[in-house]
Amino acid sequence: ISGNFKALRRITLLKNVIKELGIEPERLRLEWISASEGDKFAQVVRDMTEQIRKLGPNPVKTREAAD
Repeated sequence: ISGNFKALRRITLLKNVIKELGIEPERLRLEWISASEGDKFAQVVRDMTEQIRKLGPNPVKTREAAD
């Protein structure tokens, strides 16, 4: 369990870092899913894919391509 809390702290920190870099923190997500939760895993993947589609292209890559 302590590993889960370390991961949560790191994700929270990383979301702040990527926000400062101009990347939406919604592009990063942490979920706890056990091996027996295949349906939940599939739903999380669908939800995340839809979220990324709504956000559009990575703004950092878009800026790099313009340079």
